[in-house]
Amino acid sequence: MTSPLLHIATALALLGSGPGDARTYAGAAGNLTVATPVVDDADIHIDGRLDDAAWEHAAVLTSFTQYDPVEGVPASQKTEILVLVDDGAIYFGVRAFDDRADAIRATLAERDEFDRSDDYIRFVLDTFNDQRRAYVFSVNPLGVQGDGIWNEGGGGGRGHMGPPIDDNPDFLWESAGELGEWGYGVEVRIPLKSLRFPELESQSWGLQVMRKISRNGYQESWAPITNNVANQLTQAGKLTGLLNLNAGLFMEINPVLTGKRVGSYDDELATYLQDDPEADFGLNLTYGLTSNLTLDATYNPDFSQVEADAGQISVNERFALFFPEKRPFFLEGTEIFNLPKQLVYTRSIANPVGGVKMTGKVGSWNVGYLGAMDESFDADVDNTLANILRVRRDLGASSTLGMVYTDRTRHADDYNRLVGVDARLVLAQRYTLTFLGSTSLDAEPDSARSVGSLWSARMERAGREMSFSTEIEDSDHDFRAGSGFLRRTGDTQITSNLRLNRYGKQGGLVERWGPSLELQGYWDHDDFWAGRGMNEAQAQITTSISFRGNVSIWGTVQRNFFRFSDAEYEPFFVRDAQGALQPFLPDQGVFDGLYGASFNLFVNTFERVRGNVRYSWNSTPIFSSGVGMESALSRSGNLTLNLVATRSLGGEVGLRQTTITRKRDGSDYSSALIPRVKAQYQFSRALFVRGIFEYSFQKRDAPQDPASGRVLAYCSDGVCDDLVATESHDFHLEGLVSYEPSPGTVFYVGYTRQMEDLDPQDFHWRDLRNTASGLFAKVSYRFRF
Repeated sequence: MTSPLLHIATALALLGSGPGDARTYAGAAGNLTVATPVVDDADIHIDGRLDDAAWEHAAVLTSFTQYDPVEGVPASQKTEILVLVDDGAIYFGVRAFDDRADAIRATLAERDEFDRSDDYIRFVLDTFNDQRRAYVFSVNPLGVQGDGIWNEGGGGGRGHMGPPIDDNPDFLWESAGELGEWGYGVEVRIPLKSLRFPELESQSWGLQVMRKISRNGYQESWAPITNNVANQLTQAGKLTGLLNLNAGLFMEINPVLTGKRVGSYDDELATYLQDDPEADFGLNLTYGLTSNLTLDATYNPDFSQVEADAGQISVNERFALFFPEKRPFFLEGTEIFNLPKQLVYTRSIANPVGGVKMTGKVGSWNVGYLGAMDESFDADVDNTLANILRVRRDLGASSTLGMVYTDRTRHADDYNRLVGVDARLVLAQRYTLTFLGSTSLDAEPDSARSVGSLWSARMERAGREMSFSTEIEDSDHDFRAGSGFLRRTGDTQITSNLRLNRYGKQGGLVERWGPSLELQGYWDHDDFWAGRGMNEAQAQITTSISFRGNVSIWGTVQRNFFRFSDAEYEPFFVRDAQGALQPFLPDQGVFDGLYGASFNLFVNTFERVRGNVRYSWNSTPIFSSGVGMESALSRSGNLTLNLVATRSLGGEVGLRQTTITRKRDGSDYSSALIPRVKAQYQFSRALFVRGIFEYSFQKRDAPQDPASGRVLAYCSDGVCDDLVATESHDFHLEGLVSYEPSPGTVFYVGYTRQMEDLDPQDFHWRDLRNTASGLFAKVSYRFRF
């Protein structure tokens, strides 16, 4: 039986759709307000064929336009999107026509892993219609799913490229796709239980649909998109006439059972020891307090299904390396905890016993709370209680005002607390002003409490042909973000970026090109406010060219400057001819005239092989504890090839290499080489087997006094130790068989082994020693009520 709401929606469509079919909405013509067809029970079988009777009642979205690389021209291929709602879900149907159907790129891939290689359709649902946050559901021609959260102001996606989508959250929904001689068809069913939306009798949702054609890199959208507007969500269309939506009771229970057996090499016993097998149980609970507030709880959370972080070269790093969050419990609602600076970094909770989290939106307020007990890895150190509170209020059409509080407490006299406020103001649709102010209170046993501050301000201009940004960040030496991640504090930074774009004709040899200029300056916090000179500066000019056929080239030249104060060298000493320690006093600690250049080539033309190659050359200081010791020359290369043998078999081959050579005598200070091979066979959308091999060679000489060539010593608390050379030759092997029909429901078994080469000369790999290994298995099921 047809719902009366369908007749109401159809009547509204007749009033508002303009000439032609009352249910057809042409995006290029600005017909972006969709009167949503509603039926009691769509009874659609999700198979990608669009042959169910309910599709006859659907609204049809047509007339896409291209937004990348050429903006505003008609789409190169025809796309029709069908949309329909019933009592329990929203449905989308796709007819993606293609005059080169044999060139459509579609692989059986792991979830969220196809967007850089395959054709896809992306649905963006702004269920609160606030133009700040939206659900993202992507599907390739074979029905493989990708999903996440679009968070305006949250930065780009992977690698900070593209729209601000966090693709870590996973939702329960259905999809299927089918290839044909005319193109491909897709069907999608998104349950209302998988969405959060206002508790309103009548509501409208923002809606955008995008299509990517991977062979040429063309990106097209239903609602026209221009880069002259800072917030893409403000350019979306609308789904109207959504009445009395009710997700019903929403509760999920996710029990998890894991088992493992690990081993490691014992240096004292000079033997490899294997631990006894262990089994563990964990439980995750999710409860929908309302349609817009969610409570999550976890006991003994399991984070075993996390691929090892790819090896990173760290032979001459000044600051800590950043690793992204991958653990499921912490990823839900992560967009609420986003700030202009990373004052919240959930990987600071390293070993949680349990945790609780509440996230959602009440009126104009986004709210989030996260609490966890972080168990110490050292039995002699107390556990840490972590609490994070975040609220953010919508202002006007796209602006926000927020506050954050974090607390990491071990006991009464050992804690870190932080409070901060932030604002994001969008002006005239094109300009964005972002502010942050924060104060920290840090206490350690037997030490005085310290209070520190951090603030930043940023202005950005969005533009298709010209964009720019400028930012200042200032923090004093006592600022500590115990629950965050900041590469450096105690300094003042000013950065500016100007980018120009020029566009060719659609289908022309050169589709887009343009230069960009980036300037950076760093001062010690006290020096900046006293009017003294900067400690570090960089000027960089980059030119990029995008060619027809998905080929892009970047070329960069840069100049750097470093200056270190005498106080920074105080811990360093050098031994004289008699072995006595003498203060290390370099020539003024200034490194000027440092030049560099880099070249990057990205090719995505061929269906079976795609790749990226990068080479850089630059003069640099040799760093020890973040301080420059002497001048050197760095050469590094990075090669990545993505291989697609069949729709089911794919792989990745990577090679990274760096060599740093002293300028004074041409000797090598450090070198590193990391080849990595990854292969994966996908039996179905749910079942795959994967193997990873990585070899890491990293060698670093001890820092030396440039004048004498003697090794430096570092002194702290009256104890002086000579700095030592390091060398490692490590192998990492990883295998995984995984069956995951839906997020949270999974069975897998994996094995990993770490080895070192005891006789690394000439890379013969004759004498390998096991240093660690692990066999692990996991079974979990996601119950939804």
